[in-house]
Amino acid sequence: MQAWQQGSYNWAAYSEYHRKADHEVYTPVSILNLVIRGQKRMYDGQRIHHLHAGDVFLIPAGTLVCSEILGRKEGYASINLILPDDWIEPLPLSSIQTEVATCRIVKQPYWQDLSSELFTAFKRSSPLDPDYITQKVFAQLPVEALQMLRQSLESHLPVQTIAKELAAPLQIGDLARQSYMSKATLKRRFQQRYLKSPMHWVWEKRLERISFLLKTTDSSIQEIAYNNGFENIPHFYRLFRRTYGMTPREWRAVK
Repeated sequence: MQAWQQGSYNWAAYSEYHRKADHEVYTPVSILNLVIRGQKRMYDGQRIHHLHAGDVFLIPAGTLVCSEILGRKEGYASINLILPDDWIEPLPLSSIQTEVATCRIVKQPYWQDLSSELFTAFKRSSPLDPDYITQKVFAQLPVEALQMLRQSLESHLPVQTIAKELAAPLQIGDLARQSYMSKATLKRRFQQRYLKSPMHWVWEKRLERISFLLKTTDSSIQEIAYNNGFENIPHFYRLFRRTYGMTPREWRAVK
């Protein structure tokens, strides 16, 4: 891994992997991930994003997401750029509530040129100017992506705090206390960000983690489900099939 610094933090990083790897990631900042080589799965609620070389993946601040590098023979390489809050905060916040995806793949031919420019600079160990790169990124992001970034800063949801307790029996009052806010405030902020209740979000994240663990561990289906908050296993099977369109066993078998 190589990283470029601005002040006391890394604003850009180039990473290579030569074998399978998996991570559960919480990011308090917005990140643009440019895939240079190889393949990767990103688990995001009910969506599984399968990334290939040339794809660009946008992760807004306050996101909890699972990542699986597939370990193909070509290896995997990517560049991560941190998108500064002080560039996002001036963006206008839409008064129209529409469903906001936690993450999104940004499809535009422009990104190939930016990826090549960054990759070449990393290989030469010649850091580029962060403001120059940030300006190029924001000039090309579509309106809906900019709106997603702005909305992620507005909600101020304590996702990391809640995620630590995903496997425990949870009620809305528990979530509110752990988040140091009233139940009404917690509900309102989740509705603003995800157009769903906090408990609905918890169920989605439990299923996301389970779908990820089914692919990345050898633990039994029942053990994974129980360890991630499902005491009623038949209910878990029904919910999983309704969400992913197949049984957990079928999901595990899909390569």
